[in-house]
Amino acid sequence: MIKGKELLKIILIILAIVVALYPILAGIEIFILKSNNPCERIIVNYIVQIVLLIIAIYMLKKFNYMNYVKLSLKTILELMVYILLLLLLTIILVNIFHLKYYLIWNTSESYVTLIFQNFYFVFVGLGEEFLFRVILYYKILDTIILKNKRLRMIIAVIITSFLFTMAHIPILSVRNIQIFSTLNIFMWGIFSSYLYLRTKNIYVAAIAHFFTDTGIIIDYTEIYYGILSTFINIITSVIIIEIYNICRYFYNKKIYGRENFNLK
Repeated sequence: MIKGKELLKIILIILAIVVALYPILAGIEIFILKSNNPCERIIVNYIVQIVLLIIAIYMLKKFNYMNYVKLSLKTILELMVYILLLLLLTIILVNIFHLKYYLIWNTSESYVTLIFQNFYFVFVGLGEEFLFRVILYYKILDTIILKNKRLRMIIAVIITSFLFTMAHIPILSVRNIQIFSTLNIFMWGIFSSYLYLRTKNIYVAAIAHFFTDTGIIIDYTEIYYGILSTFINIITSVIIIEIYNICRYFYNKKIYGRENFNLK
């Protein structure tokens, strides 16, 4: 059913990379915290995330997966529409649920500081989505021997999301792991897989990842806000993507007579 040795090898390689980087980051931050210099911490975060992104790009090339992350005009246009609709629908929903905003004009910090503090999440989103949603997903998919394609995909998504959660445990801090945070990350892994597999646009998953990590809309001062924000991201994204697919379905059916176009 699953090629055990090959799957174990893939898992060990990916986890060795991720689990090695984050404890290094945590260890460095312990010493940086002593100096109480937030700028140094941000610089370290940038370095670690850029290294992770470089490793992910190297592995994409090594496994001939660059086609999965290729940018095109269509990809960029889809991403722009998704961003605009995501922000619009999210703002509507956070008002409905009376959630606190984290928009930059509600803070006392300068725009330059906020951009510098949050821009490295671009590297986080790209690096982690490349690594987990493309490299690890397709490698695991190749090790599963089943005739049912959908079942293979489901198993690969679950395993990938589990590894995604395990890789984030050092960030949660082993002493302070909360079950809700862990489940939230696992759910986010499945949701990111949905975004990528449904759109075939990895940058849609990466930008959703970026918005969630930066808390660009919602205040994350309490864990429940973080969990609720994940649900809001899921709701808004599903609405956007499924409406888009329905419109494409009827357009293609009318123009080309195709009914299975959305099974890319």
